[in-house]
Amino acid sequence: MGRRKTQNVHLPDRVTVINGAYWYRAPNEPPIRIATEGDEHEVWKFMAERTKPVIPEAGARLHDHFERYKREVLPTLMPRTQKDYARALGLLDKVFGHMLPDELTSKHIGQFLDRPKGKIQANRQVAVLSAIYRKMVGRWYVADRNPCLGVERNASRRRRRYVTDQEYLALYTVAGPRVRVAMDLALITGQRQGDLLTLMWKSVSDDGIYFEQHKTGKRLLVAQSDTLRHVLERARQMVPVVHIGGYVIRTRSGKPYTSEGFRAVWQRTMKKALKLGALQERFTFHDLRAKNISDSVDIQKAFERAGHTSMAMTRGVYDRGVRKVTPLK
Repeated sequence: MGRRKTQNVHLPDRVTVINGAYWYRAPNEPPIRIATEGDEHEVWKFMAERTKPVIPEAGARLHDHFERYKREVLPTLMPRTQKDYARALGLLDKVFGHMLPDELTSKHIGQFLDRPKGKIQANRQVAVLSAIYRKMVGRWYVADRNPCLGVERNASRRRRRYVTDQEYLALYTVAGPRVRVAMDLALITGQRQGDLLTLMWKSVSDDGIYFEQHKTGKRLLVAQSDTLRHVLERARQMVPVVHIGGYVIRTRSGKPYTSEGFRAVWQRTMKKALKLGALQERFTFHDLRAKNISDSVDIQKAFERAGHTSMAMTRGVYDRGVRKVTPLK
């Protein structure tokens, strides 16, 4: 067996990053360029199409079962979920990859969760591990039990950060034109960062903006309004000017932002606002999705606009403002 990776361990075996792109490097074969770095879902699609099913031999370690999960299951998930699961798998492999499936006990899971920092992240990583064990127990039949079941997770609190109009304008004032367009689209449409960064002009029409959400697969049309048309016109005039095709939110070279690239731009803008004293407290780009819902008078319309699978998510997680209600009498 070849040497274990020390970098980009979340990627499949034989896939590496070279000069801003994903490459597949098999023994005695020329390297194959898969996609630009950031388009990680293309990696899993490529691997699913290229690699043949490989069932780990009896006595295989968790590392081999993690690799099987990457080959067989990850390509079936939504792009953002693929990315999150792949990174969790990279860490889980480092910690547990050397063990046999039934060597891992609930005590090991508890010790993994009992860390001084990153407790919520640990919860998510254990959730990924539990999903893999469900496959190993109920489909692959290589484990007798799921050691994650019954283990108490770290306590977590729902995020309650509400962005006021004053805070929005404070950041908006110091932001560049591309960040401003992204902020306006997030506030108006209520869509996730990933869906906005991959939005193309072919999805924009006189009727509105068509979204097929990467996370849930939900399809919806955000109707046009005068405000939305104005924002889209500003986006259209950004350099390079795009008339047909291309991305609505784009870099100066006309390419889409990767999530990491846009996050870096967002953090620079946030640091600038804090340094100038325009803002006293940070907020995330995703908090603008919550502001869209919180500022909606009609919670039902907010639920439909968000594309959530349940009203409980809309009310419990994203409705963060003070909602005015009428008295009984």
